[in-house]
Amino acid sequence: MMNIQTPDIKSDYFSTYSRNNRVVAGMLHFIHNASNATKLKGSLGYEEFKRAEVLVFKSLQSNAFQDERLLAKMQAFRDEDGLLRIRTKLADSYEKEDFKFPILLPANNVVVKLIREEHIKAMHAGSSILRARLREKFWIIRAKRLVKQVLSECVIC
Repeated sequence: MMNIQTPDIKSDYFSTYSRNNRVVAGMLHFIHNASNATKLKGSLGYEEFKRAEVLVFKSLQSNAFQDERLLAKMQAFRDEDGLLRIRTKLADSYEKEDFKFPILLPANNVVVKLIREEHIKAMHAGSSILRARLREKFWIIRAKRLVKQVLSECVIC
């Protein structure tokens, strides 16, 4: 497969987080088929969506977190996919890896779309429940403020 570093993905063009990931997964599917003799057939699979999600997160992180001193202070490290994760107090527990070492995300429009989508999946849950659900996998900078923003923009709530 073609070696793709962390490109700058223009996520402003997509209305939802899942649509953004679907388009990136489709682009990765196309790049694979264009550059390899063995073609991927059929619809997009789970692995392609996970690769697309990792690529989107790496793009967000490369644009937002360039100060190594700040990352060291936050006890951030890179996992096997190259994503920045936070070392929490639960590192020695028997929880899932995503819970023990959440993915570090900046406060930007893609993350707001992620929060909005999680808010809808949680059946329009309130602030504390929504933040708890997000904390299971992500460590979002200024999460409380972003969650309040999403809740205030929700027409149903």
